[in-house]
Amino acid sequence: MSRTTKIMGFSVPPAVVREVETLAKEERRTKSELFLEMVRVYQRYRDLRDRDDDRWIMNLIQEAKAEQAKNPMSAEAMLAEDERLARYGAAQAKKLGLKPKDVNRIIHEHRQSRRA
Repeated sequence: MSRTTKIMGFSVPPAVVREVETLAKEERRTKSELFLEMVRVYQRYRDLRDRDDDRWIMNLIQEAKAEQAKNPMSAEAMLAEDERLARYGAAQAKKLGLKPKDVNRIIHEHRQSRRA
């Protein structure tokens, strides 16, 4: 019969060990049960955080659409704004010592981390 669990080993400061042991004792649970619950709680937190991020982005898009409907920009104004933002982004990248390939890599890494 194969084992249904795996043993994990990781290091934490002694104070955290004491806190986990105290919590487990107070909850009348094993440290493994407590760890599993902590992972579940973190997953719920992360799901809520990501939904909040998505909600914030969608609200921002809706606000931009409403602003555009109220005060439409001409094509020339949009191009000028695009140019202004491109100059600003280039200046910020230069300040940070980033090259265009770095920006693409950073964006890709961020998107990958959101999927994981």
